[in-house]
Amino acid sequence: MNPEKHTWIIRVNDGENFRNSKFPFWGVKRGKNGCIKTIVKKINHGDILWFMTSKKYGGKIIAMGEYCGFYDRNDEPLLQINTKTNEEQNWKGYELWDIQIHYSNLYITEKQNITACIQCGGIILDYETFKDKVSGDLHEHCKNFYFYAEPKKFM
Repeated sequence: MNPEKHTWIIRVNDGENFRNSKFPFWGVKRGKNGCIKTIVKKINHGDILWFMTSKKYGGKIIAMGEYCGFYDRNDEPLLQINTKTNEEQNWKGYELWDIQIHYSNLYITEKQNITACIQCGGIILDYETFKDKVSGDLHEHCKNFYFYAEPKKFM
């Protein structure tokens, strides 16, 4: 893995909408005063994203991808060019997942049974802060996926 890439963990609740996604992006709520968007702006192109279910749903790392960028639905109030509705993305519910985090090279990691027990209210977490709460080393897992696996194909 390129040492210049940073590693992030993103919560995906029970993972159902994440698994059902038609396009390679995940949506999060903007948070109070736009705090989530501020965190997303710190993520750099090529950084590694790990997607984790909440503790209530097993606290499993279910996928890994490379960050490409993000779009905010609020930046496209009249005509959606870069963003999708929940329905278009095949997500259940009407939540305002307005910050859409795009990724490439998505690897499904559920069968590896990588678990994490992170007690923190954050949705997007810096792996370095919580790496002792994750089973195994995500940097090593990343190398293995790049070498042994094929990324998921979207539409």
